This record gives sequence, C-alpha cells and structure tokens, in this order.
Amino acid sequence: MRFFCPKCWKDFPEDVVQCPNCGLEILPFWRAKTYEERLIAALQHPDHETAERAAWILGELGEEKAVGDLITIVEEARDVYVARAAVVALAKIGTTRAREFLARVARGHHVAMVRDAAQGATMHKTRSAAKDKAKDSSLLTLPVGQGGAGRFSDLVLDFNGTLSVDGTLLPGVADRLRNLTKIIRVSVLTADTFEKAADQLGSLPVEMSFVRTGTDKADIVRRLGPEQVIAIGNGRNDVAMMSAAGLSVAVIGPEGASSELLRVADVVVTDIHHALDLIVRPMRLKAVLRD
Repeated sequence: MRFFCPKCWKDFPEDVVQCPNCGLEILPFWRAKTYEERLIAALQHPDHETAERAAWILGELGEEKAVGDLITIVEEARDVYVARAAVVALAKIGTTRAREFLARVARGHHVAMVRDAAQGATMHKTRSAAKDKAKDSSLLTLPVGQGGAGRFSDLVLDFNGTLSVDGTLLPGVADRLRNLTKIIRVSVLTADTFEKAADQLGSLPVEMSFVRTGTDKADIVRRLGPEQVIAIGNGRNDVAMMSAAGLSVAVIGPEGASSELLRVADVVVTDIHHALDLIVRPMRLKAVLRD
C-alpha cells in the first residue's frame, strides 16, 4: 500500500504522522478540514480513480465550494478521465458559473472527450429538468414474479455491449429509447470506452452518467431507490447494480454476457430489443416470471 501527503501528494510506503517530503503534520491537517474540503483536496490525488470518485461525490452533494477547483481540473485536463468526471460534477452542481463554463467547454475544449462530455452534460441537464417537471407522479407497474407486481420509476441501462457495439448504438435502439422515455425515466451508464457516448445519445431524451466501476453503477441505482429501478446490462461490472435493482434483465448480445451476471438476473434475453420490449409488453414478463 502507498500513502500520500494531502499537501504535496508525495507518496511513501508507510503511514506516517509527518510528510517526509514537505514536513506537513498530516493528522492535524485533515482534522482541520470538513468532509467537503477533504473531497476537494482529493481532486488532486495522484490516483485517478480516487480523484474521479471525489468529483462524483462532490457533484452528488451539489457542493458549490468545489466549482472553482473542478473548473481548474477541466481547464488543465492533465487526466482526461478526471476532467470528464469534473465536467459531470459541474453539471450536477449547476451554478451559474458552472453552467457558463460548461457552455464554453462544449463549444471548444482542446480535448475531444472532455468537450463531448460537456456537450452531453449540458443537454441532459436541461432535458432532465424539463422532464422531471412534466413527469407524471404515477409509477410504471410490472409483474415481478410469484404473482406480485413492482412499481418502477427508472430504467437504468449499461451502454457498451448492451445498447451498443464498439460504441455505436445498435439499429432500432434509439427509437425504442425515445418511446420508453414517455412512460419511464431512462438513464444510461457508461465508462465511454470508445468516446462515442455523447454523440450517440445526445439527441435522445435520456440521462447519461459517466461511471468508472460497477460500484459506481450500483451507487446510482441505490440513489434512485433500488426497488423502483429496472436494470439492464450484459457485463460483470453490471452485477452489483442488477443485484440491487427491483427488476433485472441480462442481455446476451453481440459482445456476449458475463456468466456471473446471468446468475443474478431475473430475466435473460438474447437481444436488447427483446429486453426493452418487455417493459412495454408486460404480459411477456408475466409469462416468464410466473411460478
């Protein structure tokens, strides 16, 4: 294990009370900071996953004090994944300064991945606000097995391998997603491996979130209220979110599916269109899940 100084970020092999590089007294330094201030400091962490996670939490908290630091990360873009996470956080925080900055980034950031993330975040933030305002309070009712019924507010979808192949939406998926958004809120989760997600999803009335790990996916499902979530995916990193969701559908698509995922899914299909059609044709679900 490596330990890091929260001031100079020098790493060392053991837990120490004083940084051997800059002399910082580490424990008093942390004790003097609030939880939010610690997260802001962690944005500079050398481990990009730690920095991404800090950005994600700050966005979820809507922490306005982090806006300046997040903007700096996007401007410098020393790590494109951290910069992208900072873009998403800024969109969630949504202050005037954050929105104006993201509009500038969307028009012309020098890193394509960051620019695309800003374009996607800006579109989905606006779309989400309008949709939430207009959304009916009733929930979608679907059969969930043993003669019961579940009420669902959200459909959460994996992107790569589930909705797309090599980062490109499968034929017919876009139309199905447009129709589904009329009856349920739709969120697409992606690590954007092929850097195409914003372009592929930008014209659709769905919410898009950039994630790094399966834990991130599960956290989003739990935040939405897992018993009211339908989750659809194909990969091993979908296992946690599928296990948490009220209804889970595994898709064995062109890129295959994780055997571990198949064991936790409520339903398994061989085509994403079949998975999405289960939602609009609930009698199919009833036939599959009945005793």
